[in-house]
Amino acid sequence: MAQISIIIAAYNAEKELRVLLESLCLSRFKDFEVCVCDDASADATRGVLTSFTSRLPLRVTTNPANRGVTYSRNQALALARGPLLLSLDADVRLEPGSIDRLLASLDANGADVVAGTYSEVPLDPGPMSDYYALFAHHSFLLSGTVNRYNGFNAWCAICSREVMDRAGGFLEFPKGVEVENETLGRRMAAMGLNIRLDPGVALAHHWGGARKVIFRFTSRVYWWIKIFCASDRRFEANLTTGTYAAGTAAFPLATGALLAGHNSPLFLAFAGAALAVWLTAYASFYAFLLKRRGPLFLLWGVFLSTLLSFPVCACAAYSLAEECARFLLGKKPTLDPAIFNGKS
Repeated sequence: MAQISIIIAAYNAEKELRVLLESLCLSRFKDFEVCVCDDASADATRGVLTSFTSRLPLRVTTNPANRGVTYSRNQALALARGPLLLSLDADVRLEPGSIDRLLASLDANGADVVAGTYSEVPLDPGPMSDYYALFAHHSFLLSGTVNRYNGFNAWCAICSREVMDRAGGFLEFPKGVEVENETLGRRMAAMGLNIRLDPGVALAHHWGGARKVIFRFTSRVYWWIKIFCASDRRFEANLTTGTYAAGTAAFPLATGALLAGHNSPLFLAFAGAALAVWLTAYASFYAFLLKRRGPLFLLWGVFLSTLLSFPVCACAAYSLAEECARFLLGKKPTLDPAIFNGKS
């Protein structure tokens, strides 16, 4: 029996999945099986899996209809036989030593779960994917290794079968409801389990270019507001989300004050204070861009972060307005708070 069962949900991921499976072939750690659920893909995902049957110990199941990532993760989980479970997204790439690092980190400080992070280098280079890869990577770097994290980063997270069973596995949500990492992670944290965030395990990811990056920014913010309202008004424990939330909101507020103020000292003072909040929140990221990519990419990063702040804030405001309306009407939040505390 393999020591680790790798859990993957795949949907229309023929190109991305091939990259991931190739990286698993190159892994220095070999004592694993790969459990994949093909979520009724319409492309050649199943053919890619078939092409690796002689190179990897594969266990595959296929959904008769497209059911979404959380259902598919649980289907892949049902195939697993190993005492340790490694959850991976289908569109990432591991480094040869990634599994060894995960195992070492799992043994350190009594960790029950070790969650990885994203690499600063995307698997689909381009201006938008480059920016988002750097942004995501830097967000996790701000706090370093976190021994009491409260997210289960399903693109790369390892735990024992006992821990997963105790937490109840992945709650199944309809497609488009993006709360799987937060619900499982916060249930585990509420149970007293120790989730360790290790930025030393950084996986390269396919970000999908401009359209997917914009959708990712806006949809994630929409659901982060729902999570915030339903889970004791807490962001992730690595302390980056709250900082960026303040900075992102500050730039549109400053712009609105400048446009509405007509040189009013009060409006100008408010705009100046808001700009100071924005610069404070983003200063380390801009310094990171300058160091990694130079002044021209820094200009691109400043332009893009300020431009994206408007649709991001609009989505956040819309989501918050929905939650406020539900509260005023005496309704429960969109997300049941019980799914975050292990009592559902």
